Amino acid sequence: MALNFKEPHIIRATYRIVTPMFIGDAEQKASGISPASVKGALRFWWRALMWGKIRSQPQYSSDREALKCLHKEEADLFGTSADNGKAAAFTLRVTSENLKITRVGTEHPDFKNTPAARYLGYGLMEAFASREKNTKAGQLTRDCINEDQTFTVTLTSFNAFDDVLKQTLMLFGLVGGLGSRTRHGMGSVVLEALHEKQPKQEEKLIWSASKTSQEYTVSIQGILSNLATLSLPPFSAFSNETRIDLLEKSTTPYNVLNVFGRKMLLYRSWGKDGKVLNEPSEKRFKADHDWSKGDRLNDFHPKRVVFGLPHNYGKKETQHVTPEKHRDPYPTGVYKHERRAGPLLFHVHKIGTEYIGVSLLLPATFLPHGERINAGGTNVPANIEWSILTDFLDGRDNKGKIRFDSKQSILSGVAIR
Repeated sequence: MALNFKEPHIIRATYRIVTPMFIGDAEQKASGISPASVKGALRFWWRALMWGKIRSQPQYSSDREALKCLHKEEADLFGTSADNGKAAAFTLRVTSENLKITRVGTEHPDFKNTPAARYLGYGLMEAFASREKNTKAGQLTRDCINEDQTFTVTLTSFNAFDDVLKQTLMLFGLVGGLGSRTRHGMGSVVLEALHEKQPKQEEKLIWSASKTSQEYTVSIQGILSNLATLSLPPFSAFSNETRIDLLEKSTTPYNVLNVFGRKMLLYRSWGKDGKVLNEPSEKRFKADHDWSKGDRLNDFHPKRVVFGLPHNYGKKETQHVTPEKHRDPYPTGVYKHERRAGPLLFHVHKIGTEYIGVSLLLPATFLPHGERINAGGTNVPANIEWSILTDFLDGRDNKGKIRFDSKQSILSGVAIR
């Protein structure tokens, strides 16, 4: 008697690493790209994409109700360890061949010559040479998987894959990455090809990498259409206030990182004696600077917290979220957040032989209801000024020059409150 085996549905996505990927095992040693890392990234982009689709449905009149639905659908798709565990709706496999790795302690030749790119990789490498520590500028403190290598992600399921999961795989390869400092452009990846094989059919190419920046723009706009939501998302997610911009272009990914890092440093940092990288800083945040040096007003709220928490202001104090008991609609309890990831993400994308720098601004509720910012020992309510980020993207430097003079809007968003 012949046995009839049910054929699975298969999706195969091929990604290219665009910038060094600082990813590792429990001991932070780079040995490869794990399925868990990729699955975690896909969860993030799926969640960000699904929020608007769920919240805009009329049956969900509150964020709490929409979050319950989102949590259930995420558990059904990706699996969960809660409530005795639940398996994912698909298996995920990552394959790569002989990935080249630059080991900790190595003076990275490209970061050595791009000081502002080293700033974006803060904590992953030495920013400056030090005789006392016997270290060199660009010397790695973490292993990294080198750029310009590929890996393949294969999803297998006995149920058909929906369009949202396919779009998630695409978004991951259009604006995402893996490893530490992905929000600063490290570990950026580009989706080169997406194949699908349905039962009893030949494998088909259903998406291929953009050949021009115009094609890249159309791809993102096609996925992120109809982003209307009723309010700021309660977490990092796409909404009608999301904006994406192509900021710059260059012939190497390190140049893209360096230009963005330099402009970020000049904008947000005071520098030593008012200079950053031997250039006069823009000195935009004098009150933050004075406060960090000892002018401690009890109700002071540092403006630059919009870039994320914690944020160092000199060696004396850091700003962080203070856990407090409070009533919150989703849910009630004590939050213990020590960090708040910055809402401005940066991604380096490869198109042909050119590299582009893309910013992604994901406005969302900055802190859960009731949490405060510990500013020098004083708990102050969050008072976030989104204009600080939009001024960075749209404004002019101290010389009156447009900061990103070749900027192209990919997704404009509405004015942020």
